[in-house]
Amino acid sequence: MFVKLSKTEITLYLIREELKTRKFFNTLREAGIEDVFLQPDLGTLILNNIGLDDGTDETFYFYSDLMDASSKSIKDHETIKQLAIHVYQALINK
Repeated sequence: MFVKLSKTEITLYLIREELKTRKFFNTLREAGIEDVFLQPDLGTLILNNIGLDDGTDETFYFYSDLMDASSKSIKDHETIKQLAIHVYQALINK
């Protein structure tokens, strides 16, 4: 059975997954493992769902900096949910 999710629910899910991915790959970089080309990038989907996919460097850097800073605050599963809501609101307010 399929459940229809709202655009907001889908976007929050994508943000949660992007936060976890960023945390993982940034931790690898800190450990000296660089040039990992397998890192998925959900940014285009997220920005498109929010209506911010304007293709400008300013938007990309705002998004990327926000995700990197937020991913550093991950402590457990619950903080990921809270951070996703924070990121979503920051993007909506942009």
